[in-house]
Amino acid sequence: MSKHHYIVPMARAAVADPKLFRPDWTVGISRDPALLWLDKNENTDPQMAELVSRVLSDIDQTAIRTYPECAPLYHKLGAYLGIGADHLLLTAGSDGAIRSVFEAYIDPGDVVMHTVPTFAMYAVYSSMYGASVIPLDYHPSDNGPFLSVEAVLKTIAEIRPKLVCLPNPDSPTGTVFIPDQLRRIIEAAGEAGSLILIDEAYYPFYGNTIISWVDEYTNLVVTQTFAKAWGLSGLRIGYAAACPELARILHKVRPMYEVNTVAVATMEKMLDHSHEMMASVKRLNAGKEVFLDAMEDLGLKVLRSQGNFLHVAFGDYASTVHERLKAKVLYRLDFKEPCLKGFSRFSATTPERFNPIIECIRQTINERRNKL
Repeated sequence: MSKHHYIVPMARAAVADPKLFRPDWTVGISRDPALLWLDKNENTDPQMAELVSRVLSDIDQTAIRTYPECAPLYHKLGAYLGIGADHLLLTAGSDGAIRSVFEAYIDPGDVVMHTVPTFAMYAVYSSMYGASVIPLDYHPSDNGPFLSVEAVLKTIAEIRPKLVCLPNPDSPTGTVFIPDQLRRIIEAAGEAGSLILIDEAYYPFYGNTIISWVDEYTNLVVTQTFAKAWGLSGLRIGYAAACPELARILHKVRPMYEVNTVAVATMEKMLDHSHEMMASVKRLNAGKEVFLDAMEDLGLKVLRSQGNFLHVAFGDYASTVHERLKAKVLYRLDFKEPCLKGFSRFSATTPERFNPIIECIRQTINERRNKL
């Protein structure tokens, strides 16, 4: 069949820019089902997986062939969060919520401020919508990545950006700003005429949330997700919360249907199981502490992240440990960013699932030490 070549319109300049790069969508990265997947900060708690399976099996099959009706979930979620349904926008994960903020507010040439390193899509959306980025760089320290609240406040006051993006906890650093610091940052952004996005994807692994503040601050958007604590990464459902005036603006850029019917039906039922979700978070946080304590007992440097992940530096034992673990578990081996260089990242799992990994690391390091 012959191919017809036509002159087509140019894409938006920001999208056509060759510096805006996305991975090849035709090439996947397979994850061996025989391994424990601790590479993407998913919920690997078997009890939570069992609950999700039960709930999914109870979903009416009409959800597959009908378009979603989201209003009941908006009201149920608002009641669960303690805010009005008119404060919320359902989205395809918290990633979709972040994109909605950019789409609604960012014009070419606007200034966006975000941390570095952080969730990759902040840089992508900044490029996609033609924004200029002012980075807030984490620096190496004896206690891991560090960014002072004073540096954030100073940069906001000097630059007066259109949008400030601040994940809390941040990823991959696992760092947080405590509530008093967040108030100072949000108020500084308001005084500078800036919108501020606080991304709480790792709530409630980190127990503090400021979602109730959306009634206090008219410049604040808070995003959360059902992917991690709720064990629903594959359903791609999350939300943005803001004062009603901001929420109405965000709704202007939503697609015809915010999320799919199966996700809506599942979350309506899952919200009845918040106690089980919190119990799962407790198990995963306990597993994280068991792993970190064991690594410290071996004399290794660790970072006690506030997300559902952790960092350990294997140092001189790194290559041997990585070789031994590759038949057991998938995890992030190292980072190019200076503030995390030399650290490996593991997603949190339960103590029972961490124990074989701990024992493998312990045996590997002790064997090496006995040879010296």
